[in-house]
Amino acid sequence: MKLVLGKKMTVMAITAMCVFSSLSAQNVATQQVSAAPLTLSLEDAITIALSDNPTIKIADQEIERVDYSKKSAWQGLLPTLDGTGQYGKYAVPGTMSLAGMKIDMPTDWTVSLGLQLALPLVAPGLWKSIQLSELEMKMAIEKARASKITLRNEVTKAYYNILLAQDSYKVLQEGYDLAKKNYDQAKQRFEVGLVAEYDYISAEVQMTNLQPNLLQVENGITQAKLYLKVLMGVNMSVPLSVKGNLADYENEVFGLNGRRDIELTNNTDLQQLDIQQQQADKAIDLQRTQFMPTLGAFGTYTYAGQASKASNSLFGDRPASTDWFGQGLIVGLQLNVPIFHATTHTKLKQLKIQANELKIQRDYLENSLTVQARTSLDNMDKAKKQVEAAKKATTLAQKSYDISAKRYETGMGIMIELNSASLAVTQAQLAYQQAISDYLTAKADLEKTLGLD
Repeated sequence: MKLVLGKKMTVMAITAMCVFSSLSAQNVATQQVSAAPLTLSLEDAITIALSDNPTIKIADQEIERVDYSKKSAWQGLLPTLDGTGQYGKYAVPGTMSLAGMKIDMPTDWTVSLGLQLALPLVAPGLWKSIQLSELEMKMAIEKARASKITLRNEVTKAYYNILLAQDSYKVLQEGYDLAKKNYDQAKQRFEVGLVAEYDYISAEVQMTNLQPNLLQVENGITQAKLYLKVLMGVNMSVPLSVKGNLADYENEVFGLNGRRDIELTNNTDLQQLDIQQQQADKAIDLQRTQFMPTLGAFGTYTYAGQASKASNSLFGDRPASTDWFGQGLIVGLQLNVPIFHATTHTKLKQLKIQANELKIQRDYLENSLTVQARTSLDNMDKAKKQVEAAKKATTLAQKSYDISAKRYETGMGIMIELNSASLAVTQAQLAYQQAISDYLTAKADLEKTLGLD
């Protein structure tokens, strides 16, 4: 008889297998590196993941990048200074017509140097751009928080999956030992002719059927630990073990009285949509500045020179002469007044539609998150009841097995009855472990939905 350990173990195993396949080439090299074993509590695993996981590092880098972008926007208020230089040489001499005569121009080459200074005085668009850059920084910080919340949730559930796999393996091992005890007893009684061959074969089948489940769960433990290593960003070759077992969390299951209020204020998805709404509003304000005049100060200084080479039919070419002159420093004010730009109106309408779309999206998301939170609460209540039922069933199943074992020893019972009783003990214990795991997983999902750090 084959035991089913639940869909959660299967999903976890498939996920870990996919990760393992993608990293198999890397493991060939890393497995050669010896490392000290890690024995972790849940908080230890979360701390390491928040420090070494690549997703968190990328989020921190994004914050740094946006910080430079914000500084760049503020620097737009500072004056700008540009230098210019130009040199030109006449490949073909210039000519001019004078009184019907064609005369060659004496200029041989020209050169000019200049400095241009600009300073924005009234620039509404620039101020709105600065406000948008501040919102971009706010969004980067919120996305980094979202990455941490998601990672905490994944690490927490991966840790619970390891505990579930380990506790399930322990239960199955105890069930196997119980089945082997029944088998040894049936074998002895069969050899002395006290029971039929059917009892002996039935006990052997019961024991043999448990072996594949043991191997499956043992492999699941390895895969669950591998997945946790990936989340923590540690070397795949590092030996890993976790502290405690699911029974340690039984008090937590029964410690929550009543239903918690659903408060979505800190939900990171809603927070990001709120920031996007602010960005959309600022983008509308920025587009409106295209209708506003701008005022800036400027200054220009130019220094130029040219060389001339005059020719004389009697005396030949004379040496080139060079003249230098400075234009001087020019300062002033420049006013730009937009009069008509058709694309500005069209762009403004597009931005308003995008802002309305975000409002609709937020309302829909808030309703969806409310349903998710209520589902998590319902799952917690359901798991709590399952823990109570499974705990009671475990006690009754153990009592039933003890009675069946005593009846079989005295010759009043049969092997089918004993096998069923031992199987009931194993199933009740597995159901108990699974119920606690379901509760903890639902609680982790609820905390993620509520945006708890």
